[in-house]
Amino acid sequence: MSLALDQRRNVRRQGRLWLLASSMAALVAGFGATAAQAAEAATAAAAEEPAGDTIIVTGTRRTDRTVTESAVPVDVFSSEIKTQASPSLQTILKNLVPSFNQQRNAGADGSAFVRPPTLRGLPPDEILVLVNGKRMHRSALVQVAGDSLTAGSQGPDLSQLPSVALARIEVLRDGAAAQYGSDAIAGVINLGLRTNDSGYEINGRYGQTYKGDGQDYQISGNAGFKLGEGYINISAEYIDQGPFNRAAQRPDAAPLTALGYTLPNPVTRYGQPKNQAYRFVVNSAIPVGDNEIYFFGNYGRAKAEVDFNYRRPVTVTVSPGAVPAPGGTAAPSQTFGKSIPTVYLDTIAGQFDSSGRPVYSATGRTFEASEFFPNGFTPIFLSSNEDYSGVIGYRGETGFGMKFDFSAAAGTNKIRYTMTDTLNPSLGPQSPTDFYLGSLQQNETNINLDLSYPLAIGLASPLNIAAGLEFRRESYIVGLGQLESYQLGPYASQTVQNADGTRFVSNKPIGANGFPGYGPDAAADGSRTSYSAYLDLEADLVEGVTLGLAGRYDHFSDFGDTVNGKASGRWAITSAIAIRGAVSTGFRAPTPGQNFTANVQTAFPGGSVVPVAVATVTPVSVTGRYFGSIPLKPEKSFSLSGGLVLTPGGGFTATLDFYQIEVRDRIGLSSNFTVTAADRTALAALGVANASDLGVVTYFTNAFRTRTQGVDLVVSHRADTGSLGTFNTSLAVNYNKTKVTDRTLRANGTPLAIDDQRRNNIEGLNPRWRFVLAESWKLGMFDATGRLNFYGGITSYNSGATTGATVQNFRPDISFDLEVGVTIKENYRFAIGGENLFNRYPEREQRNLFAQTGAPANGRLYNDASPLSYAGGFWYIRGQAKF
Repeated sequence: MSLALDQRRNVRRQGRLWLLASSMAALVAGFGATAAQAAEAATAAAAEEPAGDTIIVTGTRRTDRTVTESAVPVDVFSSEIKTQASPSLQTILKNLVPSFNQQRNAGADGSAFVRPPTLRGLPPDEILVLVNGKRMHRSALVQVAGDSLTAGSQGPDLSQLPSVALARIEVLRDGAAAQYGSDAIAGVINLGLRTNDSGYEINGRYGQTYKGDGQDYQISGNAGFKLGEGYINISAEYIDQGPFNRAAQRPDAAPLTALGYTLPNPVTRYGQPKNQAYRFVVNSAIPVGDNEIYFFGNYGRAKAEVDFNYRRPVTVTVSPGAVPAPGGTAAPSQTFGKSIPTVYLDTIAGQFDSSGRPVYSATGRTFEASEFFPNGFTPIFLSSNEDYSGVIGYRGETGFGMKFDFSAAAGTNKIRYTMTDTLNPSLGPQSPTDFYLGSLQQNETNINLDLSYPLAIGLASPLNIAAGLEFRRESYIVGLGQLESYQLGPYASQTVQNADGTRFVSNKPIGANGFPGYGPDAAADGSRTSYSAYLDLEADLVEGVTLGLAGRYDHFSDFGDTVNGKASGRWAITSAIAIRGAVSTGFRAPTPGQNFTANVQTAFPGGSVVPVAVATVTPVSVTGRYFGSIPLKPEKSFSLSGGLVLTPGGGFTATLDFYQIEVRDRIGLSSNFTVTAADRTALAALGVANASDLGVVTYFTNAFRTRTQGVDLVVSHRADTGSLGTFNTSLAVNYNKTKVTDRTLRANGTPLAIDDQRRNNIEGLNPRWRFVLAESWKLGMFDATGRLNFYGGITSYNSGATTGATVQNFRPDISFDLEVGVTIKENYRFAIGGENLFNRYPEREQRNLFAQTGAPANGRLYNDASPLSYAGGFWYIRGQAKF
């Protein structure tokens, strides 16, 4: 990509940015300060409400439960959303909830763009995400290229909702599948949208890393309007994030430079992808008599790009010492061939190989990838992510006091992939260099009826009876890429004859080099439906003693029925001390993406002249069943929790909760099954169309069991000192440990899906200890927020090893965030701040990539699983105007 092109793009980008800024400024400038003062007063009132007294709507269907009165641990964040250094929802959650983590998957295909989070060390599809209490649809990406903690998962994409649209976030840190259905194993995140019917707000932010890259432009706004007796609230966000790179130059670049090749430094960037996005959220309600009709929805589109590994134009030798081995010794000298083999264009008349194919001349015309890319090439992988949803409902209360809520929702996420600066080597000189690779699409439809009624039966409180019905339909579609992106071209495998009459086989990579497109064997269009019913009971049996019982039945069209239950209780020993606990069963239904993902790539094993298919097949396919697959079952969980709640007064609250989560039948991708000649014959007899081409088969399967144990400590204190200002102090600590307790084995005794490397990474890649200590201060027009983050050490296992040089224990890390702001005339706020203020970096990887992979190092310095971002320090300025 040329510098001039980059400059033109920057000019256009900045032009769009300032156009959006000026338009939003013009919109808000025309409104008076009356609405602003009302909005400020509401915000101030919310900020002054003690956290423990906040009414919750997650984890209970009673309407009078507060945070500290809950029988299960629930965190509620409102004013804290606005005091975060980053407006990114994932970063906000990571700062506020210590058991929430998110890795950076640089260069890991689609996982580089849709970053999968974990909660309590469990993957994103075991976290239920709600918006205004309604289920958020999943991302279209199945995390096949994700790390060991998240591989194979398919959860919602949290980046699709701008934080400016949020009034509050509730995080239920307990299993709740008996109340909410599938996925609520690790917990529930409920995102509450803003409802103000007046007031206008615009926010702007610019920042960059201390190294000067990763420039971040963000503009967002929110406006509330009266809609008759109701309201409509609109939020918008525009993001333009530049990439940052934290890779070193590859060792094989030095000899190439010495030979006269012109290479960027580095030739492959690892870090943050370039990303542009705009997103909109609407939330509204209109009274109809004593009830109301409501609607909310979102639309967003994001474009991002990331580097893949560099491809060498010629053979090079990497000198000793270019890649350090463990202990500081020099790695041995190694020679590495050019990345794309020569394509031979001329056949020898009358010459055929043993397979009857024409023989090519080694002395005739040839084609080299360097004719397209003289200095080698780094494929650029691009993603276009479109996300939209809508929920409409009618809720209220009948004349006899029963509350009802009937709603219908639909949501879609569609991801389109393209690739530039690459080629399909098997097509030779006829190959394009830009490819459309295909698309992934997730569609969901939900219809819900929720009812609740407080029945007085002589207890200390009415018995709250809640019941509901739900219908869901999910579909998953894999769309074809262009033919050349997956095509097996005429030069895929060539028998070549030298001048002396000797022959050799030259095999070429097939499809777009770096990421072959989705071909007919990968195309999918599958769906499933489910029906559910639940009953939820809760009451205070006597003063200070609460008991809750919940049960849920679900029927899925693909795997059948599941029944789950939950019991929870709380006992207020005194007005300041209470104990609480819960026991529950839960489940996670296999996603349509896991059920219908199929992909075929072509390879030439062992130098063979015959291409074979390396196939990921569906669990219900004939091929999958032949190799032992069975239809996917739901993952099942059993959860225990117990805790202590302290509310001594004086603005102080503290909770301490223990939890244990056992998950069985967890889903993973199986190990490879090698297809023999006898297997091909048997599969052909069963009617498998591509049986003769199959070489390797793998599939999703229920294959292992885990146990997660941990402790959460949350302490908060609010103090108004008068002349010294108001102080809000919070401390959140999490200890979390996950262990793989069982694995399904193949007939040969090897693990079916979870090998030793992934088992050890599941147990070691999530920090066991994490705490966040935050302090917010406000005095008159001045305010400041500081945050200390501590991350425990992690252990990374590579190449399947359990000991030795490929195992690295990474040290614990800390970072400190600080923001200082000033508010002028109650309408305008300006702030300057820093994330990772003291510019700390994670420990570097020390593994010997020569010994580990037999290939030169790719320049990567940091482990993607590091909980501390390897961006280093980041400074920013931001401003806010309210009217």
